[in-house]
Amino acid sequence: MEDFKKLVAQYWKIGLVAVVMIVLLTVVSAMGGDIRQSGSSYSRAADGYFEWYQMMVDRDIKISRWERTFVQLAKNKEYSQGTTLLRVNSQMEAFQLTDIQQKWIERGNTLVCLGVSAPAEDVPFSAIFPSPQGGVKIETKRRLKSNLPIGDLSKVLPEKLILSDQSGNIILEYSVGKGRVIIATTPHLAANTYQDIRPNYELLANLVTVDRQQLIVDEYIHGYRDRSKTGAINDGIADDNSEERTRDILGYLANTPLIIVLLNLTLGTLVIVWQQNQRFGRIIVTKPPQLKNSEAYIQALGGVLRQANSSEFVIQNIGRSEQLSWQKKLGLGGESLVEADTLITAWETRTKLPTDDLRFVLKITTAAQRLSPKELTTWLTKLQIISRQLT
Repeated sequence: MEDFKKLVAQYWKIGLVAVVMIVLLTVVSAMGGDIRQSGSSYSRAADGYFEWYQMMVDRDIKISRWERTFVQLAKNKEYSQGTTLLRVNSQMEAFQLTDIQQKWIERGNTLVCLGVSAPAEDVPFSAIFPSPQGGVKIETKRRLKSNLPIGDLSKVLPEKLILSDQSGNIILEYSVGKGRVIIATTPHLAANTYQDIRPNYELLANLVTVDRQQLIVDEYIHGYRDRSKTGAINDGIADDNSEERTRDILGYLANTPLIIVLLNLTLGTLVIVWQQNQRFGRIIVTKPPQLKNSEAYIQALGGVLRQANSSEFVIQNIGRSEQLSWQKKLGLGGESLVEADTLITAWETRTKLPTDDLRFVLKITTAAQRLSPKELTTWLTKLQIISRQLT
């Protein structure tokens, strides 16, 4: 039991620090949220695209969300031709087409990618750009150059400058085979924060519907996964691809703020287990308790007097000592005992308090008679009361 108490006393501070860290990390993670939600059509946050997506639905535009990989999209016969894929990057990313993406576009499909990384220019961060839809508000310093290599489009000249100024281009359109690629340096062209600026919404709506193709929004890049077996079978892809599913799960956990809490819990547990299993620490020699001779003598004497029931001895010695102390405080001297009446008179003059307790104590002290344990306790209690009143 004693070892358990020592263990608790040793590690309660470590546990308290761990709890505080977990709470702080949880709060910070909850406030920060998942960065992948930026640009998602499910997100109602300022940088989400829920309002724009809802506008397209209200207009009866054939639009849907895609929650599987691009490889599955390319192999899906329903989307092999006449499809426009809208991608809104959560973070600025360099544009790079894979072979599968380029072949899919060349068949007559369109890829619209918002949030393409480009150099920042010495221009105002916020500006209004004219367009057929009206004044479009753009908040970015990033500009694309017409001759700037953009991934696999380095040898393809832009077919159309959609939004630009003297410092460079914000939205460019490329022709790739029978299809198109549209890239923009801002990921927030039609984010929820611009819902009151209708030209922004109308410009993006025009870009993705000008060919009257079926429109899908990529939600896979924002962490959403379609786990239905029907979707996998329709795509012609086996559902038992355990390796890909494992990567998806690990990727999801790695990008989830909860992983921080789990890692800290695991680390704290390992530290405690490691410390508990240190069997070869420095030897601590137990020191014998040091006895105080005076305290031991008093305790031994008290035991003997109690065993002999010698209360009169206790009364005579303690009463005399206390009375001399009271006399000193009352200015009567502390060398010899004075008469009880003299002490009582000085008490009344000095304290203005009742004298009942003092008379009781002096009467017992003068008589020095044997008392029962209860009576002795009462006498000692009143003795203490008088001493406190003279303090």
